[in-house]
Amino acid sequence: MSEALTSLQERYISLKEQGSLDEAAQVLFAELFAEAERLQASNLTLRRTILKSSSKESRMSTKLRDALYE
Repeated sequence: MSEALTSLQERYISLKEQGSLDEAAQVLFAELFAEAERLQASNLTLRRTILKSSSKESRMSTKLRDALYE
């Protein structure tokens, strides 16, 4: 989990323990944190996929490529 998300969750837990949040707000925040974690995992998966696909591309030097195209 990212540092920012962890910090926000800690603040949420603090507010929850103080009783500053009503039941509806607690449910909303819990859903938002669950969605943020899901999106973060999806983002990580997409980044890995992009890195794998970009590493499979041809890494031919420009001189070699130019010579082959002549």
